[in-house]
Amino acid sequence: MKPWKMVGIALPAFAVAACAMVPVRDAELDEAHAAVVAAQNDPQVVSLAPVELNQAVEAMRRADASWANREDLDEVHHLAYLASTRAAIATETARLKSAEAAVAAADQERARIRLEARTREANVARQQAAIAQRNAQNAQAQAEATRQDALAAQRQAETAAQQAQSAREQAEVARTQAADAQAQARSLQSTLSELQARPTDRGMVVTLGDLLFDTGRAQLNPGGVRVVDHLADFMRQYPQRRVSIEGFTDSTGNPDFNQELSERRASAVRLALIDRGIDPGRITARGYGEEYPVASNANPAGRQMNRRVEIVISDEHGMIGSRGGPPVATGGRGPRG
Repeated sequence: MKPWKMVGIALPAFAVAACAMVPVRDAELDEAHAAVVAAQNDPQVVSLAPVELNQAVEAMRRADASWANREDLDEVHHLAYLASTRAAIATETARLKSAEAAVAAADQERARIRLEARTREANVARQQAAIAQRNAQNAQAQAEATRQDALAAQRQAETAAQQAQSAREQAEVARTQAADAQAQARSLQSTLSELQARPTDRGMVVTLGDLLFDTGRAQLNPGGVRVVDHLADFMRQYPQRRVSIEGFTDSTGNPDFNQELSERRASAVRLALIDRGIDPGRITARGYGEEYPVASNANPAGRQMNRRVEIVISDEHGMIGSRGGPPVATGGRGPRG
């Protein structure tokens, strides 16, 4: 029998119960331990070759037990060799299973390339054919990409042409609308000029002076009728416009009579417009009597200017500014002019 030595430590990987003194391991036993521990520390071996790994661990346990029991050293070496061999088998089994799993998970092309890599010397021609095939596929892919780029460029050009045409059409519409707006503005200006309308903060105002009514009455004379005719034409041409008809007098005479006269004159103009087909909903009428004079009542000329009917024309949205602020100061009362 070969000689034995004693040591006080056992390897923890196999959880072998330690004696107070165990023989010192020799090189073959240590190599077997290293092989089995390496297999145990390899996650791939643990997951893919558990049966083979358990066989190696069991063989190592038997070798350790034989060594601890001081059995024949040849038997210990035989068991250590068996443990090393089974550890190598477990490692190789795990490696083979890993390779098989990788091959099974890869698609056919990757599996073919892997097989060619393993048998490069025997399959050079097939590898070259695969390279040629890949080149052809790449060329085909590039040709397809070029074709798609050309189609995209064509679509972009068509879109740009459509946008340009749309822009031209919109510009033409805008020019037409601008021309129509200018024509309407000229027509509006011409009509307002014929009505002798003047701009104010409240809107355009047409004034029917005292001379367009019979003296002291609300009856329009022929001159006043012509103004109302023009105003009715204007309202038919611009149906979105509204008017506010406001009557005024000078400060001579009885204030109650003046208030009534201003109301009757405003109402006469309103009724004249309605008689000419204008919607009553577009017309308001009110008398202010002696309020809001535009000139002094101290002289005949001023009083004649104050005896008037103002027709306030709305904007294109039908809005008329409200009459704000107090009435302006007037002159003294005098005989009616």
